[in-house]
Amino acid sequence: MPNNSLQKASLILLLLLAATSIYGQSLKLIKLPAPISGVNEEFSGMCTWQNRIYLEPQYGDFKETKLDGKFNIYSLNADSVGQVIDGKDTALTTYRTTPVVNLDKLPDSVKKYYEGFEAISIINNTVFMSIETTDTYAYCFILKGTLDAKNNVIRIDPKHFATLRRYPYISNAGFESITWLPTEKKLIAYYEFNGMKDGGKGYLIDTSFKQAPQKIKAPFLYFRITDIAATQAGQIYGINYFWNGDYDHYLNNDFITKPEPQIKATIPSLKDSLNNAPDYLKRKTFARIVKMDNYKTGQWQQVATFEGYKDNWEGITLFRKGALIVTDANRSNKQLCLFGYVEFGAK
Repeated sequence: MPNNSLQKASLILLLLLAATSIYGQSLKLIKLPAPISGVNEEFSGMCTWQNRIYLEPQYGDFKETKLDGKFNIYSLNADSVGQVIDGKDTALTTYRTTPVVNLDKLPDSVKKYYEGFEAISIINNTVFMSIETTDTYAYCFILKGTLDAKNNVIRIDPKHFATLRRYPYISNAGFESITWLPTEKKLIAYYEFNGMKDGGKGYLIDTSFKQAPQKIKAPFLYFRITDIAATQAGQIYGINYFWNGDYDHYLNNDFITKPEPQIKATIPSLKDSLNNAPDYLKRKTFARIVKMDNYKTGQWQQVATFEGYKDNWEGITLFRKGALIVTDANRSNKQLCLFGYVEFGAK
C-alpha cells in the first residue's frame, strides 16, 4: 500500500478511536490476522458455532467471477478472541479458511441476480447463507449447505434454497439480517428497511425449505437493520446502522419524510446532535446495537452506541456480555476492515 494510503488509513483509525472515546462506551477494536484484514474481504455476516467465530465476506477475493469462482469464509478461535479482549494478547494471528463449494451449480435464476452474501447462520452443522440480489430484483435468496468439519469444507445444496420477496422497494435494501431463533426452531429474517408506518416485515423460515416462509411483522425502526443474533431465550440483538449517503433512501421517501423531530424523541442519543445541527444526519453516520425481547410483541430498544464514521457495520454475533461486530469495508481506501467487541450486558 502506498505511504499516503497508509497515512490516510492511520488517520481514519485515530479518528475512530477518538470518536469512540467521545461516545463513552466500550467498543474494543480487535486486530484481525493480516491476510484477512484488508478491504477486499467486505465482511457482511458473522456467527458463532462450536467455539469458532465465522466471518462471511460479501464477495471474497474473487468478486469478478461471482458464483462461478472460488469463495471462502474464515473462522477464528473464540478463546483467542477472548484473550485479546482480556488484554492477554494484542492481536489475532491465526485463522482458518473454509472453502464453500457447489455455488457454481446453483440455477441461473439465482446466479443471474447475485450481488454477494450478506448473512450467515450455522446450526447442527447446517450452514445458511443469504444472497443479496440486483437492486431492482424483487427477491433475495437463502442457501443451505453442510459444514464438513473433518474435511474443512462447506458443501452447498444447489437444488434447495429459500426465496424472500422484498417490500417495499428501497434502494440497496434486502434481507441482510438472518439468524437461528431457538424458541421457534426456525430461521428469522428481517428486511433492511422497517420505516413504514406500522413497521416492516420479516419471515420465519423452516430449515427444510419445504414450507413457504411465514411472513411476520417487524417493529418500526429508523435506519437500516444490517444483521441480527438471537439468544436461547429468543431475545434478538441487531445492528442498526445509518450512512448519511442513504438519507434520501431511508429518511426521505414515500414512507418517511425528514423525521428529525421524531428521531430526537425516540433516539435520545441523537437529540443533542440534531439540536445543534438540524442537518446532522445528512452529514454524519450513526451506529448502535438494538434489542428486542420477543419477536412477536417486542419493540427495538437501544443497548449501545458506537462510532460509525466511514464504517459500514454489517455483522454481529453475541459473545460474553455483549457482541462482536465487523464492518463491510466496501473495497474502499476511505474505509477500514474493523472487528471489535461491544459490552452491554447481554444475557
